[in-house]
Amino acid sequence: MEKKARTATPKWLGVAVQALVYLNRDDGELCSSGEIAGAIGSEVTLVRRVLTRLVQAEMVTAREGRDGGYMLARSADEITLADIYRAVEICDPICPGILHRPEDNEFCTDVTDAVSEIIEATEKKMLELWDSYTLASLVRRCESESQHI
Repeated sequence: MEKKARTATPKWLGVAVQALVYLNRDDGELCSSGEIAGAIGSEVTLVRRVLTRLVQAEMVTAREGRDGGYMLARSADEITLADIYRAVEICDPICPGILHRPEDNEFCTDVTDAVSEIIEATEKKMLELWDSYTLASLVRRCESESQHI
């Protein structure tokens, strides 16, 4: 079982989803990374790194320069949560403690390998479900939740 080299942490997924929801605003204007970071309460450097992944995945377009910024490249109906997850490429498992592996311990290695296979299967099932949710459906859900407050 070979794992793809990835650098993102689970926090990146939250930043990606929040940034995309923010970019979904109706005005269609470019948003700076600083504006996005302020709106979602995150560090500008992290937001830029995440947005780079979203640009590479063709979910977001970027314009450089003084008047530059970011905007959605596709309709929110065309972006699934699974697309976002795949674009960010999280490297750390959701529960890293379960993969504790002391050096030179064959028993722990066997258990960790077995758990890793289960985590991989879980991720596959999760992505199948997440493919049924779009950014637009998430935005609608957030709007209906905020009306109940």
